Amino acid sequence: MSTEKPVNRWAAAGPLSRMRELDVVWMFVKRSLLMQTRFKFAYSMGLAQTASSLVIYGIIASLGRSIPGIGHLPGGYITWVISGLVLNLLLNTAIAGPHEALIDSYWSSRLEMILSSPLRLPVFVTGMSAGRYVDALISIAIYLVGGTIFLGFAWPSAPGILAFLAVLIPAMVACTGLGLAAASSMYTLDARDGEDPIRFAVTTVSGLVAGVYFPLQVLPGWVQWAALLIPHTYALDGIRRALYGERAIPLLPVHHYLPLAPLVADALILLIYALIAIPLGWRLFRYGLDLARTDGRLSRWL
Repeated sequence: MSTEKPVNRWAAAGPLSRMRELDVVWMFVKRSLLMQTRFKFAYSMGLAQTASSLVIYGIIASLGRSIPGIGHLPGGYITWVISGLVLNLLLNTAIAGPHEALIDSYWSSRLEMILSSPLRLPVFVTGMSAGRYVDALISIAIYLVGGTIFLGFAWPSAPGILAFLAVLIPAMVACTGLGLAAASSMYTLDARDGEDPIRFAVTTVSGLVAGVYFPLQVLPGWVQWAALLIPHTYALDGIRRALYGERAIPLLPVHHYLPLAPLVADALILLIYALIAIPLGWRLFRYGLDLARTDGRLSRWL
């Protein structure tokens, strides 16, 4: 009888180089795009639905009702809502990416194979999430081009690029942390039906009260304070300020109590949010995978 130990060929191969990891990320992006556009008619209808939403907002703007607080914003309501839609789509993609990456690999029975390969877990999550950003950018292009040509969306004349990045980067990092925590619920809460409670709660609140469709000032006071619990509120406020100036955007409730310029306050709060959300989200994400390895729920067996 042979006493030779089985050889772990993946371990013998060693870790991937950084260039090979970039190749893997690009492979995941191409796969995601192929999957999303496989049924071309359905994909085209989805893009048409995105375009149709612009018609709705154009009709709302044409009604001529003034919305408190945005009288100094170039383009008025159209600029407000399109800038909100674009940013909200980016932030919600950051939240949805890790969960969708995990659940796609679970239902296609590829998760164990990927986790046992030399591919590092952060590269896997990044690669599987990146394809969602490409799809989001297509929708963003529809919003911006259609809004500019047909509805009078006003591009910023002198945007503060550094201020814009100082708000956008920590906002995306914070939402990625929330997305990692949301992905962990696939195993900690058995949320495998395409939705999870964290993403559902954050995206629902962001759509209703974070300032995507209208300023917070039209809402009751307690609702305005509740909106401050999610990063979207600060991101929307800060990025609009960076692009269109402080005077064009009404203050959030928290701005009245901080000895900082509103834009600085938004960036600082988002940075703190990101520093907490990323390590906590990653810890929960790893905990969910370790829990699944322990009780045998890592892959789909039926």
